[in-house]
Amino acid sequence: MPGFLEYTLYLSTDDVRVAHHLARVLNQKGGGAVVARGQEGERGAAVVVRLFGWQEFPLVRVLETARAAARAFDVRIKGGALGPAPVEALLAVVQHALLLEHLPVIAGAIPREPSREAPGAKGDASAGS
Repeated sequence: MPGFLEYTLYLSTDDVRVAHHLARVLNQKGGGAVVARGQEGERGAAVVVRLFGWQEFPLVRVLETARAAARAFDVRIKGGALGPAPVEALLAVVQHALLLEHLPVIAGAIPREPSREAPGAKGDASAGS
C-alpha cells in the first residue's frame, strides 16, 4: 500500500476550473497532509486528492470541505472513488458519520469479492437442491 490515500471526487459539472478551485481550497486547508489537483475525466470534472496524513485531515473532512467550496459554484459532489486504504481510515468515517463516541466491536469476517463462478457451477451448494 502506498504512503498515501487517493480519493477522487466527481463533480456535477464538466467545468474543470471548478475542480481546480476545489483542489486549491483543499491544498490550503489540508496543509502538508493534502495534495489535490483538478482534472477532466470521462465522468466530467474531478478532484484527485492524495492524503499523506489522513489522521490530520480525515476523509470526511476532505469531503465536507470540498462540498462547502463546491456550493459557491452551485456544484455538488456526485460520487467518489477511494484507492487502497487502512481500515482505521474507514472506521474513522463510520465513527464520524454515525456520531459514535466509541467504535463498536466489529463482528464477522472481512467481506470477500463475489465468486466469479456462475450459479449452479461446481461447488455451489444450491445446485443440487
